[in-house]
Amino acid sequence: MRIVIAGAGITGRRLAAQLSEGRHDVVLIDLNRELCEIASSQLGVSAVCGNATDVSVLEDLELAKVDVAVAMMRESADNLAFSLLAHAAGVERIIARMTNPKYQSAFELAGVSTIVDVAGLYLDQIVLEIEHPAVQQVASVVAGQGLIVFVTTEQGSFAAGKPLDEIRADRRFPVGCVVAGLHRDENGKLVFPTGRDRVLPGDRLLLVGTIEGLTRAADLLGARSSLLNLFRSAKTRRQIEEIHARIDAMVESDGSASGDGTTESPGSAA
Repeated sequence: MRIVIAGAGITGRRLAAQLSEGRHDVVLIDLNRELCEIASSQLGVSAVCGNATDVSVLEDLELAKVDVAVAMMRESADNLAFSLLAHAAGVERIIARMTNPKYQSAFELAGVSTIVDVAGLYLDQIVLEIEHPAVQQVASVVAGQGLIVFVTTEQGSFAAGKPLDEIRADRRFPVGCVVAGLHRDENGKLVFPTGRDRVLPGDRLLLVGTIEGLTRAADLLGARSSLLNLFRSAKTRRQIEEIHARIDAMVESDGSASGDGTTESPGSAA
């Protein structure tokens, strides 16, 4: 695929490096010449020094022939402008980094197919790690109808020490939940277990299912309270909303701060 990434900051360069290792033709664009040179010399990725919100620059890149356009710049406003131009050029798949949730509706109207809420992803993960260490949410699918989570098996729970076949055969194990993987600290690898594999205390099971199914499965793993709090705690939701509000205020009051710890010129990447 032909992919254009607007923004050669840390995140943009890492993304370009990973994509270029496959069979993709990747081009980075950024105002910062030094970042473009780093991308070219150290990563071997094509980089163009220019303004990603300038129509003439994008025409020179033949944006209309691109399969995927990715907006990874520091400012949501710049990412929105790039997305609008990509949409006008006929790019079907547009992915945009959103640092300010107030731009959500604008990104949707601009034809962005995937919006990455950077602050929201980090904050949700941190809140879960602090308040529910036995549960780690990996992803939400179909507007929250399904979830992918890691749940740690607790010592003394029904599931501890039993093979997966026996756990699944228990009448309490729900239909709306699937064990997709198992992570064990001793080898640090994610494996896809068979029914004969035993679940040990401390194992992290990768579960896929509905909220109801995951909650019932948590009974067998000894993590029910954590999951119930995760799904139903109004207090947690208020805390997340308050944190989002504080982040919004910081973003609006400090336009010079880059999203990944770098300070770059306006219109440049994060």
